[in-house]
Amino acid sequence: MNESLERSFLITSTEVDVFGNCCPSAFLSFFQDLATEHAGLIGADREYLMEEYGAIWMLVRVWYQIRRPLKMDEELTIRTWQRGAGGLIVYRDFDLFVGDEYVGEAVSAWVVANAESRKMLRPSSVENIATAPVPDNVKEKQLKLIHTPKNRKKIYTKTVRYSDLDINGHMNNTKYADVLVDALSVDELKDRFISEMQLNYSMECYAGESMAISREMEDRTCYIDGCSEDGTRRFEAVLQFRPDYFSGLDAEADIE
Repeated sequence: MNESLERSFLITSTEVDVFGNCCPSAFLSFFQDLATEHAGLIGADREYLMEEYGAIWMLVRVWYQIRRPLKMDEELTIRTWQRGAGGLIVYRDFDLFVGDEYVGEAVSAWVVANAESRKMLRPSSVENIATAPVPDNVKEKQLKLIHTPKNRKKIYTKTVRYSDLDINGHMNNTKYADVLVDALSVDELKDRFISEMQLNYSMECYAGESMAISREMEDRTCYIDGCSEDGTRRFEAVLQFRPDYFSGLDAEADIE
């Protein structure tokens, strides 16, 4: 009945960082590819939305958590499903495995919007979304607002370039993950890894636009946001860190 979809992804050399850990942007790419494929299976892909409603999917929030770093040549299996069409947001869940080992989970929040005006449509009014099969057991996690500290400091300026853009003409959601890690130093990621990330997209970014990237580090938590020149927030994010047990530290003992 296409309630869920499972695919395996080999983590290659282009998807790991200087420490050999799978990059946040790679996780978001895996989620995006799987979500796109599953949307096609339930008849709610971009082609259907454009032809029938003149609309597109837009990702508004995404969160993931991993129990340990994932390394090059590991095969990551991801299972995804859609929760249903209540309200304006459609939630999509993910479970992550390496073999039989449960290594993490993710949740993404999507809206359906008119391709021209960006006015949101109720998913319940889109036939193939409203009638899509939903598994009996779905996650309950809701992705809330992120309250960034006021004392954050500007780290650098990001200008949106051609390579950042996707088929919708704006900066692709996966590219924001690279913006986040570029606000960190190599030393800050030595002997620890990003175990959890939530990224909220506030306003689309187009080619030539610039964002001031600011952050505030609080122990093992880092708040990051990006604002345009007029102060309009484009995104906000929060990252959590855990010790990297591949460097001899006990990450499992650090998991609450």
